[in-house]
Amino acid sequence: MRLPWAKSLKDRRQVARSLVQRLGRQPNLAVAELEAEDDPRRLDLGVAAVSSTVGHARELVEAAIAMVEREGLELELRQYGER
Repeated sequence: MRLPWAKSLKDRRQVARSLVQRLGRQPNLAVAELEAEDDPRRLDLGVAAVSSTVGHARELVEAAIAMVEREGLELELRQYGER
């Protein structure tokens, strides 16, 4: 995610903490901050879903993405293993 207004790592941590908490309340969804980079304007979150079907897992992840987009944050989506 891009946080163009963030001036410090504290700003980034505040956004990360809030998103991880809110997204983590969703059943069968795990969220964690990734790659502790020194740029406060960049936030990497990892999202994983557990489900008995691929379709349902995809729906869970898409709902998480929609929640973040409603916050007005600029997203760059990557699949596992992409750089």
